[in-house]
Amino acid sequence: MCATTASIAPAQSIPTWTPNETAGATPPAPVSATLRKAQKAIRSAWQFIAFIGALAVVAGTVAELGNISFLLTYFDWYTAVEGMIFLTLAYFIRGGSLVALGIAIALYALDSVALFVTGHFAAIRILILIYLVRALGSANILRQHRKRSAQQAAGDQSRAA
Repeated sequence: MCATTASIAPAQSIPTWTPNETAGATPPAPVSATLRKAQKAIRSAWQFIAFIGALAVVAGTVAELGNISFLLTYFDWYTAVEGMIFLTLAYFIRGGSLVALGIAIALYALDSVALFVTGHFAAIRILILIYLVRALGSANILRQHRKRSAQQAAGDQSRAA
């Protein structure tokens, strides 16, 4: 009979989640615009720091191994090591480390001061430092949000028990 006539499956009701069905479970809260903006700032900060690190590693290595005198005035093995440190910090910043971002900002500031002392003034470095400090504020917002979420989850688990 099924082969000769088209059949339609009977309508089934799909169960929907209601707060009373499971003890202690809450639906996911919508992400606020401030939180999305903070996440975007942190993402761009770790990508920028990773870019700076990769650039330093490549420039330092090429200058030293290629023995390019023009590049050796600006880049050396110290630059390559500093780039590897920036890459490591970018990895931890991507994971949400506020401390790693603070260390990256301090290292970048020290590097900028060293350049200023040697007579290389680059105004863009000041703008980059301002951008990174603002990203530090965004990282703090995300840390506070994670802390509140963890406290709420702990409270929900204690009520369910």
